[in-house]
Amino acid sequence: MSNSFYISHYFNFAHAGEYLLVVLLALAVVMTIIILAARKQKKTLEKELEEEQDERRYRKKEKKAQAHPYVMIESFYEMVFSSTSVLLFLSFYYLLDAYYVAKVTEFWQQYQDVFLLVFICLSVFVTSWADTIFVRLRHLESEQKAAVRLCSSLYIVLILLYIRFIYQDTNYNSLILYFVTLAIGRFVFFDFTVEEFRRMLMSVARNLPLLLLMCAFSGFICWYGFRVDFLLTSNGVIISILIAHLFMDIALFVLSKTGILHIIVKKAV
Repeated sequence: MSNSFYISHYFNFAHAGEYLLVVLLALAVVMTIIILAARKQKKTLEKELEEEQDERRYRKKEKKAQAHPYVMIESFYEMVFSSTSVLLFLSFYYLLDAYYVAKVTEFWQQYQDVFLLVFICLSVFVTSWADTIFVRLRHLESEQKAAVRLCSSLYIVLILLYIRFIYQDTNYNSLILYFVTLAIGRFVFFDFTVEEFRRMLMSVARNLPLLLLMCAFSGFICWYGFRVDFLLTSNGVIISILIAHLFMDIALFVLSKTGILHIIVKKAV
């Protein structure tokens, strides 16, 4: 199929609008789950607060309890943004490999790993742009961002495994190995300590429910898109999954700019 067909297909505003509406409804369900979980966890933090005798620690825990719902919500935002940015550059890599490599075969075979590394590094800058300019995340500390981005790497591995085994596409074997190595490298590096390894493992465990929620959310969005033929396999499954994530980003942007979520959190939590 020609490029003009794909452009007219994905920029059909009636179909795109319907798909965005479904994404917004699914996102509303996700946010409801996160808010309910945050309310429960906040009550636990408040109970701990009542038992605290030290005034300095009391103020610190009080601030943490008040910010906790926003930290949970923004962690989900961060995971979506981080995953989208990686998928964006993986899609560029896929397009180069699938459609343009024939023209520069020798050059590509020699430097394709370098291109992949550069793309992954660029994705970090795109994620930073997304969580500071596109939608400003004010409550996430750098340590929590790092933990969420690590979970995002595991999420990307799951996506690549899905494409590899469901669609029997062996072109993703090297990418799977690359991201598995990248994830392991976050745990075990040349001067790591047992304490650092334990802390990193605990951070992943704390964000595991978020990862599962992300898998359920994106899984439904992709399933629905393929089911109604809005997302196509003919342009490459990874391209369609990227498009689904771009719609998730738009939905998060809409939700953030309307301010509805902030009002709900203040009243419900």
